[in-house]
Amino acid sequence: MAVGLRGVFLCCKRAIQQMLTQEPVAEARGRVLNLSSQHGMVGVPGHVAYAAAKGGVVNLTRQLAVDFGPRGVMVNAIAPGKILTAPDEPDTEEVIEYSRTRTPFFRLGQPEDVATAAVFLASDDCSYISGTNLLVDGGWMAY
Repeated sequence: MAVGLRGVFLCCKRAIQQMLTQEPVAEARGRVLNLSSQHGMVGVPGHVAYAAAKGGVVNLTRQLAVDFGPRGVMVNAIAPGKILTAPDEPDTEEVIEYSRTRTPFFRLGQPEDVATAAVFLASDDCSYISGTNLLVDGGWMAY
């Protein structure tokens, strides 16, 4: 909770303070991009602190978008699903297989999938999206 929610809160607080002093670029004084999780929206057996922290990030994102949108700050989050981040993935084969059977898309996520979403939300082309929690999960939450 100290890192997963409080750390995100403190980082947002400082970043937004700076953004409010800046002149707008393409109508925005700045863009905050938080990292949440699909587990911030559902209960996860045995992961109460993680799920609660990520749920807090989702709602923190929404609240900051509401509070600072009128002053030109856009705030969004990305909620990754199962992303294969290393060849020697620390998860068990049982966890990987569960994720494969639960994800409608034919493969699990790659870091590039999250990076593409982040680049979009951080770009000037993303001019009217704020307060969203963008799922990058291959349809996992659609189940």
